[in-house]
Order: sequence, then C-alpha cells, then structure tokens
Amino acid sequence: MKRTSMVLAATVAAGLLSAGTASASEWTMSYLPLPAGGAAARVTATDGAGSYAGTYDGGLITWAGGTFEDHGIPAGYTSVEAVDENASGSVLGNAVSYPNGSRYPDKRAFAFENGGFQFLGKVPGYYNTLAIGMNNRGDIVGEVFNDIRYGSTAAFWPSGDRAHPVLLDVPPLADPVDIDHDGTILLNDQINGPALWKDGVLQRLVLPEGVRDARAVAIRDGKVLGANSSVNWLWTAFDTSVEIPGNMQTTALNGSGLVTGWISPRIPTVWSPGGPITTLPVPLEGYGVVVGDNGEIAGQLGGNFDNTPVVWRRG
Repeated sequence: MKRTSMVLAATVAAGLLSAGTASASEWTMSYLPLPAGGAAARVTATDGAGSYAGTYDGGLITWAGGTFEDHGIPAGYTSVEAVDENASGSVLGNAVSYPNGSRYPDKRAFAFENGGFQFLGKVPGYYNTLAIGMNNRGDIVGEVFNDIRYGSTAAFWPSGDRAHPVLLDVPPLADPVDIDHDGTILLNDQINGPALWKDGVLQRLVLPEGVRDARAVAIRDGKVLGANSSVNWLWTAFDTSVEIPGNMQTTALNGSGLVTGWISPRIPTVWSPGGPITTLPVPLEGYGVVVGDNGEIAGQLGGNFDNTPVVWRRG
C-alpha cells in the first residue's frame, strides 16, 4: 500500500478509535522516515528525548530531528541488532555473522558512538559477546558465550573500561534483562524468578499474591515490569507491585512509570499507575516498543504494515 493510503487509513482508524475511547484522541501517530527501497525496518531503542534507533535492511539506522541516518553494517558481518540507546545518544547493539554456513550465529557487541561502531572487549575464554542493556552512565550488561546452544554467562562492561568486561557473580541460571541508571541489574532467574543485583548483592522481587511464575521485562528508575502468561504488573519497590489492567502485554516503561505494549488483537496501548489502559491510534494493528522520558512512544505497525516504525505523541 502506498504511504498516502496508509496515512488516510491511519486518519480514519484514529477517528473511529477515539469515538469509542475518549482518551485515544489525546494521541497522534506519525511515521518515522526511511530510505527509499521499502526494506524491513524496526525501531527498538530511544534516547528518551525524541531520538530513536533500530534496524533497516539489516543495518543500523537512527532517527533525530525528523530525519534518519543509515549507518549500515560493520565490515565482516551480515546484520546488526539495535538493543538500547542512552541519553547521550550512544546506541547499543550486536553485530551478527554466520561463520562457515553455521545455523547458529556469532555475535559481537558494540556501542555506536561518534559515528562509528566501537566493539566491546571480550572476556578471556569466550569468543562471543552479546549486549542486552545500557544505562545513561554508559555501563553495559550482557552475556558472553562460545556456542549459544550450550548456554551463556552474564557479563558487565563498566563505562570507564569497556575493553575489560567482568563476569557477574550471579546465580548460574540468572540471565540479565536490563540495567537501571544507578547500575542495578535486572535478572531473570529460571529457578527463583526475577531479581535485582547491585554491588554484589542479590535482591529477589516479591511476586504478587497468587502468582507462581514470572519473568522480568524492563527496569527504569527503580520501577520494574513483570509478566507471566496471564497478567502483567509494575513493581514500584522490590516487595510492592500493582497489576496492569485489561490483559495488556507490556514491552517497556519510562522513569515516571508510563508503560507501553499492546492488547489483543495487537492494538498498541499505554498505561500509567492509577489510570486506565489507553489504546493508541493505528490503521489496523500495531504495538508499542519503547517509551521515552519525554512521554513519546515508538513502535511498529502490524498486520499488513509490519516492519513499519512509527511514533505516538500526545496532542
């Protein structure tokens, strides 16, 4: 479908949606610009202030000020994954390759800074590095591995010395999920559930009453998203949580607790503590991916428009 037709469909759908959901009219949707060619594109990260990062045709792309920059793929690799961005505009990602025709990828973590791919240091004895999250200080959490089929080990790259990562002293089945701005690392422990790790101290998150299984989704300014197959919730402290209503599937939050995600059948949504779920205007289907501290939400259109990155703003 041509872009003009998509815009018209978005306008019509937004009008119908706002008629049934009063708060939906507070939000508008716009498309993130893309290079010509129509290749697959995804937005996956934000600096929190209106700039975004993602992938286009397998390479790294960033958006700022209404324009885009296509940064391509590092030499020797087949594609990249963009996984995070901090307030300084540093983009965290992984370069991917398939050596000798292998079905299982090799990965090399990088920070895209000052216009170039800066690869993170390796841990002795491990060939691959996998970036997962970065905070505003520039600290990075991730994993190292040799063959992904045989597991990985949690690792940490401090902002002041990314050439010399250290292995994290966490339980062997605890995988890092995200890192907060104060250095707190969010973990998913396959045995004991979500936990926080900081300065060598492990703090288990207390599950809501009646919940027996859970996975951590994201952390920001001490708030944590959690989920299982039937419910999502927000921890405001390690032992205090509130259920997110309406069967919303969550993907991200910002420092004020604004949460984005989607509800079935793939309708993008936003929620904040104490309020109702608000559906966001879309032509057909979509979902929120990241939410900035400025309140903007970036995500993807689904259905026939999958791989189309968009931004929702209030007003």
